[in-house]
Amino acid sequence: MMKKQTKFLLVFLVFMISGMTNAQIVNMGNGMQFPESSPADCSTFGVGANNFFDDGGSGGNYSPNFNDTVVFCPDLSQGTKMVITFGINAGYTFDVDGSDFIYVYDGPNTSAPLLGIHNSVSDPNGFNHVASWNNPSGCLTVVFISDGANQGAGWGASVQCGNQAQPFEMHMEAFVNHAGTNSLNPIDTGFVDVCLGDSILLVAKPLFPHSLEATGHGYSQNINNVNYAWNISDGGTYPNNDSIWFVPPTRNGFIVELKITDAFPHANRIASKVRVSQQPLFTGTGPVDDTVCLGQNTILIGGVTPTDTVGITIPEGTFQLGGAYAGLTYLPDGSGQNYETAINISGFPSNATIQNAQDLNQICITMEHSYTGDLEIWLECPPVAPATVGQTVNLLNSYNPGVLPGGNSGGSIFLGHPYDDPGGGGPGEGWEYCFSSVFNTIGQMNQNWNNTIPVAAVPGTPPLSAGNSMDPSDIYAPESSFGTALLGCPINGNWKIHVRDNLTYDDGYIFEWGLYFDPSFFPGLAGYNNHAVDTYWNPDQTIVSGPNDTLVNVIPNQPGNHSYVYNLVDDYGCHYDTTVTIYTLPLPIIFPDTIACDMNFQVSGTQAYNGGVWSATPSGLNFSSTTNNNPHITATSAGTYEVSYVDNACSDTVTSTIIFPPYPQIFNDTLLCGDDFQVTGTITYPTGGHWSALSPEVSFLPNNTTINPTITATTSGQYQVTYTDNVCNNSVSAFVTLFLLPDIFPDTSACNFTYNVSGTVAANGGVWSSADTNIHFLPNANVLNPVITSSIPGTFEVTFTDNQCQTSVTSSIEFINWAFVNTVDTVICIGSTITTSCGVYPQNDMYVWSDGTIGHDITAGPGVYTVTASNECNSHSATMTIDGKVCYITAPNIIVLSSTSGNNKFFLSYDGVEKFHISIVNRWGNLITEYSDPAAAWDGKNMNGEVVSEGTYFYKFTAKMQTGEEIEQQGFVQVFH
Repeated sequence: MMKKQTKFLLVFLVFMISGMTNAQIVNMGNGMQFPESSPADCSTFGVGANNFFDDGGSGGNYSPNFNDTVVFCPDLSQGTKMVITFGINAGYTFDVDGSDFIYVYDGPNTSAPLLGIHNSVSDPNGFNHVASWNNPSGCLTVVFISDGANQGAGWGASVQCGNQAQPFEMHMEAFVNHAGTNSLNPIDTGFVDVCLGDSILLVAKPLFPHSLEATGHGYSQNINNVNYAWNISDGGTYPNNDSIWFVPPTRNGFIVELKITDAFPHANRIASKVRVSQQPLFTGTGPVDDTVCLGQNTILIGGVTPTDTVGITIPEGTFQLGGAYAGLTYLPDGSGQNYETAINISGFPSNATIQNAQDLNQICITMEHSYTGDLEIWLECPPVAPATVGQTVNLLNSYNPGVLPGGNSGGSIFLGHPYDDPGGGGPGEGWEYCFSSVFNTIGQMNQNWNNTIPVAAVPGTPPLSAGNSMDPSDIYAPESSFGTALLGCPINGNWKIHVRDNLTYDDGYIFEWGLYFDPSFFPGLAGYNNHAVDTYWNPDQTIVSGPNDTLVNVIPNQPGNHSYVYNLVDDYGCHYDTTVTIYTLPLPIIFPDTIACDMNFQVSGTQAYNGGVWSATPSGLNFSSTTNNNPHITATSAGTYEVSYVDNACSDTVTSTIIFPPYPQIFNDTLLCGDDFQVTGTITYPTGGHWSALSPEVSFLPNNTTINPTITATTSGQYQVTYTDNVCNNSVSAFVTLFLLPDIFPDTSACNFTYNVSGTVAANGGVWSSADTNIHFLPNANVLNPVITSSIPGTFEVTFTDNQCQTSVTSSIEFINWAFVNTVDTVICIGSTITTSCGVYPQNDMYVWSDGTIGHDITAGPGVYTVTASNECNSHSATMTIDGKVCYITAPNIIVLSSTSGNNKFFLSYDGVEKFHISIVNRWGNLITEYSDPAAAWDGKNMNGEVVSEGTYFYKFTAKMQTGEEIEQQGFVQVFH
């Protein structure tokens, strides 16, 4: 039975594809070989179905006394290692009698190392081999030997090309402050000893002996196409680069772990250590007396010499540790085969053991597998001697019966995002799954098969498969508590992950896995101690004895603090120093030069060893007490004063200056016409000040910090303005009364000979006037906003004179005349048009006709038309009628030249002719006459002026009528004398 029902259709399609692509089937004894000189085409060979059978094929037992050898070599361009899988399910057959043997060699012939000898007794569930990395050909050689006794049904196995993970070497170098040689001692995994503040350039130096670049096949591995994951126990984040800068942030030991992952992905790790020099404690270093007088001697005590440790101690340095990791492990397809990978843990106390579930608080495995239904995963701790096997805890039991009791199948659910194939095709995408008895967010994995997320198929070589994968965002509980199953397990030693793949047709990868112990469990790496290699005092001219000793005599020669530096250099080459200070009593100290407001100043901060006496020049200052260290000083007038203080102990004198600024002075209350006032005469301290006003209508130009600004207001009124000086914040105020000049409407126009005034501004009213007697003000000329009327149209000036300041302003008003228009009736031919105009008058702004025509002129046919003339005030209309008449042309057919009754000439009757031409010929077609005036007449003469003979004459004329119609007509006329 196939182990996955969901794979039946896939296998069927693979066989169909294999048939269509002439896939190669290898039977023992059929002579088919794939040696190095003619390797398998890895793009098609063994893809999707069993392709290696015994000599009986798929229809019978293999032959007795059979001995044959088959070589399988990859083409190295699309696959670097051959993978061979024998199984008993999912389309596989494996039945080889115990007296018959299959030999598999790691190379292109039987001289290569023997990988295994197999039959159904030694390997009842089948077996799996992958060409090793000691085998650069990637070939596998298979020899089958049967005896003459019993024969089995043989086998149906799968041979595939595989691009396996290419092992590579990890190396690391470190350069302190980007200088010198590699500082790691011993190389790769040793220590870098630095001072706090040093920078370390950490450089990855991996070697890739199996890369495409080195061998010409496989996949590319070089320093530019691998990922670098730097993990330093400072908790910082570092870039994906082959080199990083690390500046230790604290005085500790740090673990530097580098994980390099190639494109497979295959990862290796390496770790080194950084030790940061410890800060010495200079607690015993300093002077015997820390305060002295000028010329007084005192002693400084230093610290460390090779035989003297008085004054300085150096604390022990410690490390912080994290988790431990193992690298990539291939999980070949198998039938009940176990795979394992180990992590060696060290650095704990020799007697450290697991006491509870918190001690080993988590295990995380980054892996992919295409079928959880056949997996068993368990963790084994280091054994306790003399035992060779350690205690175990089940992480996942999904198969029954298996090596673990019980089991609850997960069926076709994925772990990670795998490449779902028979095996050997390479890794999919690994996801990290974590198990913990204390941090778990969900129960056992095999009890939560519905805790999945969907993954979509991703095309590629190989293609990632579609399905449902266990959700890696949860932390799963193991199948028994770590604290119970692993109780008493040693911490130090080899911890192993075991994986059993119980069914054939799929494989997987463990990319890496890690153990995480409780932080309190880590005692750290062995502590480290720095020691001093040199100590000394900095040279100083006040050291008068023992300059090369740790105890010296000093005599400070200046008042105040005098510092002395004691130095220590440790075994990491780090320099430390401490500064000790002796205080020599200084000169007395008083306040610095200052400015005091409001004619008073409170002294503060005076320093003197034994008090002193105050005085001042010139006179005018009063001290509340001349012997008080911090008296209150007052002044009788503004000015600059020098004050002196003489200390009682040494009669030293110190002096400072006090400036008492004057109070500011500004103008008196002011009244004026206009909207601005130019300030003058402001008195203030040189640091200036600023102006302000209670009303927002007041402004100061050019700004309010100008000592004598121009004060402006937007409306008339009385305003209070204030000047405040900058030095003491003293203020003085005055009132400004401004009467703004009058303001009336701008030049304008008015309709109906009436204009309503609005918006007039005047401080105290005013009078309107006009030089033209046609202008009138209603109800009177004293109203601020009257109605202005005119008797006639026209433009007139009006004037407003305010009462307060007798200032006049003038504007013009145009009183607009009434609109007017007239028209004239006319008659035209029916069907024609005429262009005509209405009357034009200067007061009109626009003419609009009833047919939409705009302007004086209109082109129209017969009808009634109205034109409307308008201006900005009103409009007027007039109507015009255009009558229609019938237009025609008729000709006589007889003329009598001697007649006196009116028919002695040939002439036309017509109306509405615009253009005309006529020609008259005799009966032989000779032209007699022609003319183009329809009003003309033919008098019976030819073009020579001779009277024509009696007879019949023919005429032809063309005409264009006023309607636009063109007429062509011919006829005859009888001429009698």
